[in-house]
Amino acid sequence: MKKMITVLLTIALLLSSVSALAVTRDFGMIKITEVMASNGETLDDSYGKSCDWIELKNTSDDDIDMSGLNMSDGKKNLAKFTFPEGVVLAKGAYMVVFCADYEKVETLSDGTVEIHVPFKLSADGEKVVLSYQDVILDIVRFDKQTKDVSYALKDDGTWAYCDTPTPGADNKFE
Repeated sequence: MKKMITVLLTIALLLSSVSALAVTRDFGMIKITEVMASNGETLDDSYGKSCDWIELKNTSDDDIDMSGLNMSDGKKNLAKFTFPEGVVLAKGAYMVVFCADYEKVETLSDGTVEIHVPFKLSADGEKVVLSYQDVILDIVRFDKQTKDVSYALKDDGTWAYCDTPTPGADNKFE
């Protein structure tokens, strides 16, 4: 009987480990990849508004549960927005977060999640910060932006202004 219980407990432990691999919380694998602080006609949210936006990418091979991850436009208050439970960024996928000066997380009719955070970005330049429990995981500082020109991460790890913004897709430079 003890052997049977040990076998069942081992199987249960293995199954819980396998399901835990499908969705991780490795926030260090989420990167800021593009920022637009002066959005005119590049991208509208589901309400038809052209809010500033931040693009995130999951660079891992697993889906990431983003609950508890914080986003801000400065270091003084790292938790201006905290991702709620249920928000998952699929492996290798992008997520566009709208900076609308109000907080709203909703699932649209096509199944995608649209997120509005309670701060805007300054076209004169500032920073975007991802953090977890007061530890900064990623930070991007940008200078003055021109309307509909993003600040984007290049393949070599440097940042540059991009005349052809690509919200939700790989960055392209001409």
